[in-house]
Amino acid sequence: MKACAPGKLILSGEHSAVYGAPAIALAVNRYIHCHSSPAAIDGLSLSLPEAGWQTQISWPELRQLAEHLNQRFTQFEQGLLGAGEILEAPHQLALYALSQCLNNDDPAGGLTLEIRSQLPLGSGMGSSAALGAAVTVLGQTLFSQPLTTAQLFQRVRYCERLCHGRGGLIDAATVSYGGMVQVAAGQVEQLPVRLGEGWYYIHTGIPRVGTGECVDVVRRRFGESDLWQVFAELTRQLSAIIVKGDDPRQLMRENHRLLTAIGVVPEPVQQFIQSLENLGGAAKVSGAGAVSGDSAGALIAYLPGGDLTSLCQQSGYSFMAIEEDSEGARLED
Repeated sequence: MKACAPGKLILSGEHSAVYGAPAIALAVNRYIHCHSSPAAIDGLSLSLPEAGWQTQISWPELRQLAEHLNQRFTQFEQGLLGAGEILEAPHQLALYALSQCLNNDDPAGGLTLEIRSQLPLGSGMGSSAALGAAVTVLGQTLFSQPLTTAQLFQRVRYCERLCHGRGGLIDAATVSYGGMVQVAAGQVEQLPVRLGEGWYYIHTGIPRVGTGECVDVVRRRFGESDLWQVFAELTRQLSAIIVKGDDPRQLMRENHRLLTAIGVVPEPVQQFIQSLENLGGAAKVSGAGAVSGDSAGALIAYLPGGDLTSLCQQSGYSFMAIEEDSEGARLED
């Protein structure tokens, strides 16, 4: 059996969504794929070939690991662990997501689960949410019963809290529902529009710090700031612009400057975006960005009729045209 979940790119609202402001994001056609098959063991064999990593764990041990991670999350809530310390290894998220699919009785027989990813880890494309969603879709089908999209969204949020210290709305909603999604006041709305031509994803490199740590630093510096109201209004304006099909560049440039003001756009990335603006385009961090180092993970850029090849080569960045995924997490044929 196979399942997949798409990555995501945030158009506007990263960081400010933590303070109740709206956010809009798009599911993109880069995926995490999960493939299961029976195994002659009493438990689970999990492999991530691209990371060169593999482990075996019995069903009772899997339940024990889930309880251990719940305890570590409690320690985080008590201030004893940082957001980036809850998981002791990235693969534990997959194990935890699968544990949540088990019924009271252990499964009969064993299972091999192979996970492959087209999403760069920790780079603003929602890899943790997509991993949780793909494993959950597969696990629920194998061990229990399929979830509705709304139930899947809530489960992914619950699992993802282990990655960032909180279960964010926007990542979980986008990878679960697919298409363009707006989150506001705790509610999820699917927007019936497509981005169109001229939009690009640019990978600036893996940030030095994780999403949870980045969010914590911004909270300490700007948690009581009025900037979040400015972010909220800008996101509402950008959403309206996209729905109408109007030019988003001015609003994207304003968004970039706000993200720079809260310290999540490293200097080399700022220089790159300035060069892109000089070509007539616009770009902004899509995701947490970074509070230290030279890389910021994902950028979302708009340059209709332009060519990013030379500019990205000069900075050592990779890029691709954005193509939407409209289905969200699902079983594959």
